Amino acid sequence: MTQAVLHETSKSLGSNRAGIWLAGVLTTWVAIVLALAMGGTFDVPANEPALPTLLAIAVPVGLFVVAMGLSPRLRELALSLDPVLATEFQAWRILGGIFLAVYAFGHLPGFFAWPAGLGDMAVGVAAPFMAWQLRRNPEFLTSARFRWFNYLGLTDFVIALATGIAARGQIAGLVDQVTTAPIGQLPLVLIPTIAVPIFIVLHLIVLMQIASTRR
Repeated sequence: MTQAVLHETSKSLGSNRAGIWLAGVLTTWVAIVLALAMGGTFDVPANEPALPTLLAIAVPVGLFVVAMGLSPRLRELALSLDPVLATEFQAWRILGGIFLAVYAFGHLPGFFAWPAGLGDMAVGVAAPFMAWQLRRNPEFLTSARFRWFNYLGLTDFVIALATGIAARGQIAGLVDQVTTAPIGQLPLVLIPTIAVPIFIVLHLIVLMQIASTRR
């Protein structure tokens, strides 16, 4: 019994250290992104590819995927995350409606704002209901409806990225004077460079939990 207690204590301390380390990494990453945003790194002219913004999305997500493959401890930590909390956090995506507000003032093209804004708002509205179902019935985790919620949440980002890239003004006739160049400026730039990678990682963690539970 004493050995079991020592094992659980050691496991708890290891998880706490890993959590503190991850919090430190997240804080450092956010600080770096903020510094780059304030320095205008993401403010790329509309006639050029928004590579800094794309890298800000791809790098943290890519590092997460690599870490999950290489570190059993980090993978265990990710799988221990409360899926209800991860799902509830997606409710913040309702703030994606800001794209429609910016569009209404003539600073973003509708080609991007409508699918990106409505998609985020749909996920944000659905998230509390998904979390409620999950809290009420843990077996809901492996249901088709919950899986599709996460699939569609990721698909929303694919559509937003595709329309955002296409509407930068480099495709003749797609958009006129209004492009998605303002996305690279503060405060809008914080959405793709900070919020989007976090939401993507949370979806991936929940999908990992679903796969692990089904196995």
